[in-house]
Amino acid sequence: MHSIAQGTEAPSYNRPVAQPAPDPAFSPRVFQALLALARQHKPQFALIALFSFLATGADLLQPLIYKYAINAVAGLFVTANPAIPPTSPKETLQTLIVSVVLLFVISVGGYFFSLRSRLYGARVASRMESTFIVNTFGHVLRLPISFFSHTASAGLAKRIDQCDHVAPIVAAFSQQILPEAVRFVGICAIMFSQNWRMAVVSFVLLPFYLWIARRSALRMRTNLDTYYELWENISAHIADSISAVKTVKLSGAETREEQRLKEESTHAYDVYLQRIATAQRFYISQSALSNLSKSMVLGYGGFLVLQHQLTPGDVVMFVAYLDRLYSPIDSLNEIAVSLQEYMASLLRAVKLLDAGPTEQPGQDLAPGPGRVEFQNVRFSYVPNREVLRGINLTLEPGKITVLAGPSGAGKTTTADLLLKLYEPTSGDIVIDGHKLSQTGPDAVRRAIGVVSTDGVVFRATLAGNIRYKRPHATDAEVREAALAAGLSRTLERLPQGLNTEVGEDGVGLSAGERQRLQIARMLVDKPRLLVLDEATANLDYATETEVKHALTLLNPRPTMLVIAHRYTMMKDADYVYVMKEGQVVEQGPPTALIAQNGWFAQLAAQSTE
Repeated sequence: MHSIAQGTEAPSYNRPVAQPAPDPAFSPRVFQALLALARQHKPQFALIALFSFLATGADLLQPLIYKYAINAVAGLFVTANPAIPPTSPKETLQTLIVSVVLLFVISVGGYFFSLRSRLYGARVASRMESTFIVNTFGHVLRLPISFFSHTASAGLAKRIDQCDHVAPIVAAFSQQILPEAVRFVGICAIMFSQNWRMAVVSFVLLPFYLWIARRSALRMRTNLDTYYELWENISAHIADSISAVKTVKLSGAETREEQRLKEESTHAYDVYLQRIATAQRFYISQSALSNLSKSMVLGYGGFLVLQHQLTPGDVVMFVAYLDRLYSPIDSLNEIAVSLQEYMASLLRAVKLLDAGPTEQPGQDLAPGPGRVEFQNVRFSYVPNREVLRGINLTLEPGKITVLAGPSGAGKTTTADLLLKLYEPTSGDIVIDGHKLSQTGPDAVRRAIGVVSTDGVVFRATLAGNIRYKRPHATDAEVREAALAAGLSRTLERLPQGLNTEVGEDGVGLSAGERQRLQIARMLVDKPRLLVLDEATANLDYATETEVKHALTLLNPRPTMLVIAHRYTMMKDADYVYVMKEGQVVEQGPPTALIAQNGWFAQLAAQSTE
C-alpha cells in the first residue's frame, strides 16, 4: 500500500481514518520484531546500502557536470565576465564530449545501482515478510482454543494478512531513508562549497518548508489501530455472510446485509477522502514555497551573472541541486506518513505474536492400550462457574464408553479436556499411566481421533481431506476408509471420485456426506483413542449402522468415547456414564442402567416407542 497522502491510488480496505492516535506512531515492538528478522540478513543489507549510496552519489554528480558543460559553451562568446574563462571551439567540444559521456555513464550506472538495490531489497524484504507471516500464522495456530472463542476468524486472518506491510517498511529503511538523508547532506555541502551566498538564498525558505512538512506528518498521524479494527469487523461480517449464505437467502436478508456493509464502508471512505483533502492543503503550501525558492535562486543568480560574479553554469547547477534539495524532504515526509500507516497495521499483527501463552510442549505419549482415567476432574470456563464438578471416569482399552445426558451436562467439555484443548482446574487425566498435564498436546492429539458435528471439510480433494490427519496414507488405505465410512454412493456420484475437489466447508456435499468424510479421516488414521461427538447425528439409521459396523472392524480396535443423544449409538456400548450439571449421576452397562429406571432408562424407552 502506497502512502495515502499522495492521493494517487484507489481506496482500499487498508485505508486509515483520521482520528486521534493514542498509540505511538512508531511502535518499539514493531521495530524489535523487524530487527530480529533483519539480523538474519546482515550481508544482504550491507550490499543494498552500498548500491543505494552509489546510486545517490551518481545523482549528486550530475549538476556539477551541467555547470562545466554550460560554462564551456559560454566561454566561446565574447564576455566581460571574468568568472567565465574563454575557451576555444576545440576545448569546448572536448568538454562537451566528456560531459555527455560522463552524464551517460553516471546516469546509466546510477540507474543500474538503483535497480540492483531495489532487486536485492525486494528479495530480502520478501523473505522477511514470508518469515514474519509464517511465524505469526504458526504462533496463532499454537494459541489455546480459548483465544479463538472471543476473536473472529476473519479478523484474525486479516491481521495476519497485514503482515504484508513488512516489505514496504524494510524497503523504506534500506533503500530510502538513509540514502535520502545522505543526499540531503551531500547537496548542502556541495552548494555551500560552490557559493555560500547562493546557498543561503536557497536555504532561506527551508525552515518554513520543514515546519509545514512536520505539521503535515503530525496531522496525518491517526488512530490507525482503531480503523484497522473496524475493517477487521467488516471483513468478519463479509466472511460470516458468505459462509452462511444459505441462511442469508432463506431469511431474505441479502439487501439488509448489503445495506449494512454499504453504510459502514461509506463512512470509512468519507474519512479517507477527508484525509486526502487535508494532505493536499499542506502540499499546496509546500509547492508554493519550493517554487518560490527556485524563483529566488534564479533571480538572484541571474543578478550575480549580470554583475560578473557568477557563471550561467553555476545558476543552472544551483537550480538543479535545489530540485534535489526539496525532493529528499518530500520523500522523507511521505515515507514518514506511509510508515505510520504500515506500522499501525503491522502492530496489530505483531500483537498476535505477543498473545499467549501458547500451548507448551511436553513429554511424548508412550505406546499403550488406550486406558483413560479422569480423576476428580474439575473445570471452569469462567471463575466461580464450574462446568465439571469432580468427575471420575474410566475408559477401558478397546471398549466403547458412552457419555450421555441432557444438553449442557458437560459431555463435550469432558472430551475437550481429554484432547488438551483446555486444562482442568484441578484433578488429573491419565492415558496409559501418563498424566496429560505432563504430556505435550501434539503427542496427545496424535493418539486421539475425533469425529464431531462441527468437524471441518477443507477446500481440497476428497482424498486430501481423508488424508488430513495422516498425510502419507496410501491410495488403497484412503479408498478402503472411504468405503467403510459409507461414501461408496458419493464416489459413484462425483465425476472424479476421490480426486474430486470439494468447496470450502464441504460445499457440494450433503451434511451426511461431510460426516462420513470425517469418519473416513479417522478410519485411515487408526488412532489409539477415538472420540465420536455426535458423529452420526446427520446420518440416517441405515448409514449409522454401516458406520458402527465399520468402527467395530478397526484393527487394532481403539478405545472409543462416544458422546450421543440417540439411544441407537448407546445401546451397544460397553459402559455408559450419564452426566447432569457437570457430575456423573448414573454409570454402568446399558442393561444395568435400564434396570435402574433412571434417565438412561427413560431415553431407551422413548426410542423404542
